[in-house]
Amino acid sequence: MKKTSMIGVGILTFFCLFSFTSHFARSEELLLPTLYVGGSGPGNYSKIQDALDTITTRGTVYVFPGTYHEQLMISKPVHLIGKSNQSTILDGGNEQYVVILKAGNSTLSGFTIIHSEMKFPYAGVFIISDNNTISDNILTDNFYGMQLGYATSHNLIVNNMIYDNGRCGIYFNHASNNRLIRNVIKNNPVNGFGLYEFSNNNTILNNTFSGNRDTGVNIRESYDNQVIGNTFNQDHVGLHTPSPEYHTVVQDNIFTENAVPLDEERDAIVCTVVLFDFFVLIVFLVFKRLFR
Repeated sequence: MKKTSMIGVGILTFFCLFSFTSHFARSEELLLPTLYVGGSGPGNYSKIQDALDTITTRGTVYVFPGTYHEQLMISKPVHLIGKSNQSTILDGGNEQYVVILKAGNSTLSGFTIIHSEMKFPYAGVFIISDNNTISDNILTDNFYGMQLGYATSHNLIVNNMIYDNGRCGIYFNHASNNRLIRNVIKNNPVNGFGLYEFSNNNTILNNTFSGNRDTGVNIRESYDNQVIGNTFNQDHVGLHTPSPEYHTVVQDNIFTENAVPLDEERDAIVCTVVLFDFFVLIVFLVFKRLFR
């Protein structure tokens, strides 16, 4: 009986502690502040950056519809949320980046983001941190729609519309272990999505790439990327992958009306050897014909 009672007390104690911990966590979430920008509420901010500078870590800055002429720096983990991506507009005024995510563990959602500076390396959204979620935005009329900087990882880019930018829709440079899911990326003059120089282990899942003038997805010198369940429509080259030793997984994609649906790069050394062997063969045949 004593053993049974002790077990019962232990179980009861566990559930009490679990309940207390869960309640404390929920209470902590409820205590996190929300600051408002725009709209007509008393105490609402007129500038988004002022609210970002004031908000405490893990708080929310909620932005009412309007056009905000700002360049934003997110320097602490926060949630920056626009009411509607059709009517809540961040206009960078053609000056450098429109939004920089310097702090990780942040959310950027619900905006139209336009007018970065129209030259390399500027972008509508520039991510230089990890574990961010960028969702339900419209990125257009920037140089790059979005750029992930050197060694950024574990970012989720989901349900965005990225089109009519000056160069590429999205550009990764040494950015690994990120996820690109259910985005529409179209009508960009170079690549819809470019992964360069050891941007490894990224997942490209269930996106639509259409009307990109050069390539829908262009992967160069990057290992173990997964391209699964995407639609490539009317791109010049649908998907360009590096040579087989880079282990790109290509599965269940749909290719329609692309000039070149799937293009696999050949290793430069292998190509050189093949061309040299071909040249030697031609020379041999010519000399054989001359001296027989």
